[in-house]
Amino acid sequence: MPSRLSQRPQRPRLLCSSSLVTWRAVIFDPIFIYARPISQIESPGTALQVAARAALAVTSERATVVLSLPVDVQDSHLPESAAVEAGASVALPGPPPEAVVAIAEELVRAKRPLIIAGRGAVVSGAKNVLIELGDELGALLATSAFANGLFADEPWNTGISGGFSSPAALNLIPQSDFVLGFGVSFTHWTTRSGQLIGKNAKVLQVDIDRSRLGVNCRIDYGITGDVSSTAAALLAALRTSRGNGQKSARWRQPQVLDQITAGSIHKAPYTDTSTKEHIDPRTLTKELDKILPLERVVVTDSGHFMGWPPLYFRVPDERGWCQPTSFQSVGLGMASAIGAALAQPHRLVTLAIGDGGLLMSLGELETAVRLGVRMCVVVYNDLAYGAEVHYFGRRQYSVDIVRFANVDFSAIARGVGASSVEVRTVADLAAVQKWVAEKTPGIFLIDARITPHLEAEWHQDAFKISA
Repeated sequence: MPSRLSQRPQRPRLLCSSSLVTWRAVIFDPIFIYARPISQIESPGTALQVAARAALAVTSERATVVLSLPVDVQDSHLPESAAVEAGASVALPGPPPEAVVAIAEELVRAKRPLIIAGRGAVVSGAKNVLIELGDELGALLATSAFANGLFADEPWNTGISGGFSSPAALNLIPQSDFVLGFGVSFTHWTTRSGQLIGKNAKVLQVDIDRSRLGVNCRIDYGITGDVSSTAAALLAALRTSRGNGQKSARWRQPQVLDQITAGSIHKAPYTDTSTKEHIDPRTLTKELDKILPLERVVVTDSGHFMGWPPLYFRVPDERGWCQPTSFQSVGLGMASAIGAALAQPHRLVTLAIGDGGLLMSLGELETAVRLGVRMCVVVYNDLAYGAEVHYFGRRQYSVDIVRFANVDFSAIARGVGASSVEVRTVADLAAVQKWVAEKTPGIFLIDARITPHLEAEWHQDAFKISA
């Protein structure tokens, strides 16, 4: 039977940090980073094998891997006979058959099932099988912020679950009577501090690591197993239990589809705060979404502004989204965007970054120019660490220390060889349209002077003052 789990404290593992090269796992845990020690590369003869084991651990075990490469080995020549053994793999755990059957029996009775996929589903390559499972169940679909784009083309996709939810998601997700979480940690960000999980809803969590089950959210059932194989097993069990091959429409009714369409964030009304001096960040992002090609990779830094890109920038699929929010550290976006541009050169990388994050990583702007990658850098510039201004200002603290002098990012960008424009109104975006139309190579930086007093809704909700 599937295990019924209550909340329990997370178990940390040691992180080895005395190394030169660090490979991060694709799943981020808000409290701990899981690490699997890897033997130091001691000679050119073992370099490829050790590196291959490290890469395998990242992809199969969802672990942070520290790979130590001494300088003397770096200076050595790789032997001509050096090679990596083909077909090396680590067997991923499959789900317990009895648990799958029990869950399938429960799901048959669900009237409003919902699938929430997390980063683990992306890593597992579970997109197609989760879509099939959703079709079989008549379920609505959603993702965590980290899996944004996984169901981009699906009509029954409600989008991101959590602080970056559309009006449709905020309305429909809490109505679910059975929430199936695949490779999702169910943190308070994804559940909006529990508001998105109905009081009487049953919750299933599927994760490759048993220690993560039930840690962040109340769950009724937990299955330890690879997301793809577990979803496939559930799909087969459901089809067997029905016997007639009939799929249930259940929640998938025309009126619900109308709610998803009408509740799109792009249709949601808001009061535009733009002036002659400042552009509303929502208006900025919506307009850029229209201008920039959809074949894109959106990378977002951390900070107060970070709620607007996932809401208003569409992405073509799960490979079109990168959110390096490790420990909510500001300043990781530029380096991550360079990596995304090198990994997917056929797509336009769009980096969303705050002025504080860019000040922390200005040196990487020159690196991006020197590498010759094509990238649009959108600086949400409010002359401050916006999160601190809104958070501490609301508590009547002085915020002078987190405000900046006026930095001319546009001039700095031109100084290192990038194209740039300062944007205060929608009309200023004509320069971006020209850059896109002419397919100009290199970096284009947009120094967007956004409304400084506007607080993002996700920030208001997450850091509101308790009564």
